[in-house]
Amino acid sequence: MHGSQLRRSIPGVVALAFALAAAAFAHSQSAQKSRPTGHPAETAPPTTNGETPHQFLAKRTGEWTRTVRFVGQPGGSGEPFSGTAKISAIDGGRFLLEEYNDVVFGRPITGTRLFGYNTITGEYEAAFTGTTSPAILMLKGTSTDGGKVVDYSGESETGRGETFTLNVRIRQEDNDHMVMSFSMTGPDGKPNTFQETTYTRKK
Repeated sequence: MHGSQLRRSIPGVVALAFALAAAAFAHSQSAQKSRPTGHPAETAPPTTNGETPHQFLAKRTGEWTRTVRFVGQPGGSGEPFSGTAKISAIDGGRFLLEEYNDVVFGRPITGTRLFGYNTITGEYEAAFTGTTSPAILMLKGTSTDGGKVVDYSGESETGRGETFTLNVRIRQEDNDHMVMSFSMTGPDGKPNTFQETTYTRKK
């Protein structure tokens, strides 16, 4: 994908949320019947520190600086672009809202992203929008280490209307640093990273 197409396809977020739950009502000592009554109890497995996925994600709240690089392009220099982001916990801490502002190739870019963990499916979820995004990008992800590294994927389109699978990996290095990388699956079946954004918490 050429740099101009990448700029038109830079993802950017909007919210999605679910309200599901179950409460048990006894009909007798040996039988029960369940019906939805609201949000489910937190049933997600704890992280290595004993935190739930929601608690781990909530640690990302705060003000961040962003360094955006486009990588892996023929002849590309990987020139860094700067920006900022604010991450807030919303809806009682069930979701994270990211609002970012960058200057990329000389023009301002803004975007909104929503992150969460679905306790029903056991999947991480995200939705991205932005000033350069043609549509809401819906993503689902998995993690094998309690959320330190989450691999998301979702269907996106190029400026020519071609559909492709976009992969987004978020790597939480520590409480003050994380990296978000974007890739597409190449002909060899391996991810081809084309954009990487480094977050550093403001002090």
